[in-house]
Amino acid sequence: MSEKIIYRLDDEISFRKCSLFEEDSTSRGDCTNFYTKEVHFHDHYFCKQEGLHFHCTKHPEIELECDPDFGGSVLTCPKCRNQIEIGNIKSLISRCLRALNREIFKDATLIRVDDWYTPEIKEKINPAPDYRLITNVKTDKDGDTIVVLYISYVGTGTKVQYFIKPEKGQLTSDHKDMDPAKIISKIEVTLKDRTLTQAYHEDADDKF
Repeated sequence: MSEKIIYRLDDEISFRKCSLFEEDSTSRGDCTNFYTKEVHFHDHYFCKQEGLHFHCTKHPEIELECDPDFGGSVLTCPKCRNQIEIGNIKSLISRCLRALNREIFKDATLIRVDDWYTPEIKEKINPAPDYRLITNVKTDKDGDTIVVLYISYVGTGTKVQYFIKPEKGQLTSDHKDMDPAKIISKIEVTLKDRTLTQAYHEDADDKF
């Protein structure tokens, strides 16, 4: 028998997922508000409230009753007779689903949308024995092209990283990486309407 779980929504309302929460079944399980429909010549049970049932927080084993005299907008605990105005069932179901999503996504990886690109082309070459160049062509969130250049010494983990955005006419480097002057003297990008150039002069004292 699977463990029974009741989720606390607030001081008055708790809720549970019934057996029909994720899919219909040929058995109603522990659902208390269902309808049946024939599927492939067999009766299947479906929950009328999307698989969520509401319980009294003070008495978690007691399922709240929906009072038809109030148009379904009031839930009542049959044990303590506490009446809870909920607006409507649909909005309460949405609150419960959001609460469940907090549990599902609490350890989710957070990705900044403005840093998310669609990979298209990746190339790795060694223009000289001591150097490595990796080219990665992607599409940014605006649908524009972004060319990422990784320039590094062979056998080291340090690199220079350039971002070339042809449609935006931009040439930038990542300041967190190695100083470009330590590996190249100039980078020049020729676009259809302009040329982007960055030149570097390293002090003699800074050379490896």
